[in-house]
Amino acid sequence: MCQVNEEDDEIFQALKSTINKTPTNRKCMSCGEDACVIVRIADPMCRKCFEEFFIHKFRSTLSKSNIFGRGEHVLIAYSGGPSSTALLHLIAEGLSVNARRRLQFQAHVAFIDESSLYPDAIDMREKVIDRITNQLHYPLHIVSIDDNLDNDNTLKELLFQQTKSLTAREELIRRRKLKLLFDIAIREKCTKLITGDNCTKLAAQILSDMAQGKGAHVAIECNLTDTTNDLVTIVRPFREIMSKEIAMYNRLNSIESLQNIDISTMSGIQSSIFKLSETLVNDLQRQFPSTVSTIFRTSDKLEKNLKSERCDLCCYPLDLDEDQSLLSDQDRIKLIHQLFDTRSNSNDPVHVCYACRRLLRDVQPNLQSNQE
Repeated sequence: MCQVNEEDDEIFQALKSTINKTPTNRKCMSCGEDACVIVRIADPMCRKCFEEFFIHKFRSTLSKSNIFGRGEHVLIAYSGGPSSTALLHLIAEGLSVNARRRLQFQAHVAFIDESSLYPDAIDMREKVIDRITNQLHYPLHIVSIDDNLDNDNTLKELLFQQTKSLTAREELIRRRKLKLLFDIAIREKCTKLITGDNCTKLAAQILSDMAQGKGAHVAIECNLTDTTNDLVTIVRPFREIMSKEIAMYNRLNSIESLQNIDISTMSGIQSSIFKLSETLVNDLQRQFPSTVSTIFRTSDKLEKNLKSERCDLCCYPLDLDEDQSLLSDQDRIKLIHQLFDTRSNSNDPVHVCYACRRLLRDVQPNLQSNQE
């Protein structure tokens, strides 16, 4: 039996304690029935109205620009966490024959298996296969995070022995997973990649990116659609939905997420820039409910003249001149070609953006053993 994700449970307990402090006679702001959910400080809702509100936000975000064509093949990124589990549930409801305004695309699901990086990790493959293939009957594509590497230990050694900080490890894994998802989408002829990034996580990612010198790209990274890859468009239908709303929706509908670990599991709040940014956003949001929306509005206004060429590490447009973005260190060039580059000619010059240049300073690759 799948276990409820720890993050999901913590968020629900925080919501539950907030609700318990409110007067029991509060009425739903929409229908006047007894409220069971406090969406925001002054927005009590009953279960029925909250679910309608949640589903409407999700469906209206998808229908804003007619993103999906009829019969289009779409890849859903599934991690087993609360957001991607809720995303799968909503898409399954939208694709069912009884759905109003039924979704018309063909769904595929991708899961990046990170168990090879962590010796104590529980093998998630069987749980994912049971949920996606046996219960939802969607085509499932499982890829190991060290897939197609010359040496099975290369990525693990790089992360834990040759990378100085947890921030750098998180960013390398994030870029590697995105690269693998793009590869799956292109192979399966999927033109869209749907992710479960919610606005709370995106707000923390915006602050983290700006602290790491990626401010030129934050407006792109929080958009509903992201054309980072020329062949596959990233779609973020949860970009206007907060993590607490997702946790409450999962609880009310008995939706269980899979318990998984990642590179930052059991780490302190100051262990990485993203963890610190995430803690800051959550703390501010509890005291000032407009924190996340303010970060979003500010990031949308940030504009910078970017180059037409793309970074070979993160795939975003270059923010440096050609001579400044050119990478000369041969070990780091080999690293990028091995982990992130799909070009057949390894002699091509490698260009990286300002943030990725800073990231590579924390990486000390030693790839000579792989060339023997």
